[in-house]
Amino acid sequence: MAIESRRGLGGWWWWGWASAAALLVMMTPCVGVANDTQFPEPESLAPAVRFWASTFTQYGCRDVIVHDRIEPGLVYDVVRDVGPGDDARVQASIQAAVDRLERAKRAEPATLALFVSPVATPDTLARIRTHRGMREAFAQGLTAERLFRGVVRRALAAEKLPADLAALPLVESSYHPGLVSTAHAVGLWQLTAGVADRYVRVDGKVDERRDPGRASVAAAAYLRDLYDQFGSWPLAITAYNHGPTGVQRARETIHSDDLGELVRRYEGPGFGFASRNFYAEFLAARHVLRHASDYFPEIRPGRLVTYKVKRGDTLERVAKRHGVTIPSLRAMNGIRAALLRPGQMLLVRL
Repeated sequence: MAIESRRGLGGWWWWGWASAAALLVMMTPCVGVANDTQFPEPESLAPAVRFWASTFTQYGCRDVIVHDRIEPGLVYDVVRDVGPGDDARVQASIQAAVDRLERAKRAEPATLALFVSPVATPDTLARIRTHRGMREAFAQGLTAERLFRGVVRRALAAEKLPADLAALPLVESSYHPGLVSTAHAVGLWQLTAGVADRYVRVDGKVDERRDPGRASVAAAAYLRDLYDQFGSWPLAITAYNHGPTGVQRARETIHSDDLGELVRRYEGPGFGFASRNFYAEFLAARHVLRHASDYFPEIRPGRLVTYKVKRGDTLERVAKRHGVTIPSLRAMNGIRAALLRPGQMLLVRL
């Protein structure tokens, strides 16, 4: 893959450092992510935006991307055809990246320091991160987005919010209304109970976060509140993930409203990889949603329905009822366990 030496493809420092350190790094391709006044793309985040666009469209679930934790746009290797378990080739690739970085430090420490983020850099091994490709999951998310497009866009319009915010559920849940995260965020918009309770009913009997319509109304109201507080979408969208208190603390610490500067310099508690990359992920998802037919020409219009699991339902029974296969039901919903939970929301493509 050819590497271009120009801004937006890794920065003006790329050739100097690469030749001095002899580090073989593959840069993600330019995808032409749109820039505008509502959702500006800070120049320092451009490589990360392209990294996420490639992760969503170019690499599948059997591809393991070995990349830099501080500068996600630096991709050291892509290990293909990796199964669900650990793979010796992935470990070898990680070690090779560590060795290259160590050689770079010894060979040209001054050159290396030119582009290292002011954020405290972890030891070399901790700097290397792996991430599986998401093409299949993103394709499913784009398919599900068609089902919920109306309720999502109506909720956004009611708050006079940009329609492009409909890309957020692609990042949050791949548009799956039944998704529950390890942090107990729920639904299309992955709302936590503490946030959702301000806008919808969340108690022992009813959890309206699981209702795509009610959840979209709540998310739109929350996004409106965040935008009113911060006055910019980069900060408001980051606050959607990191929390408004954390983003306000970052602003006050860095004395800047430039998200690119906050990502580059802020070292506050909890402001880790997910928070630093959330806006870049959104920009990438927005771009892909706008150009879905170019990236996913294989997606064909089809009927998609939701099904709420009843007591006594099994995968076999639900699949038979809808005339679909169990593997397709598992794949559409990311189901690994054999048992279904009453009240669980499934997506079924007919």
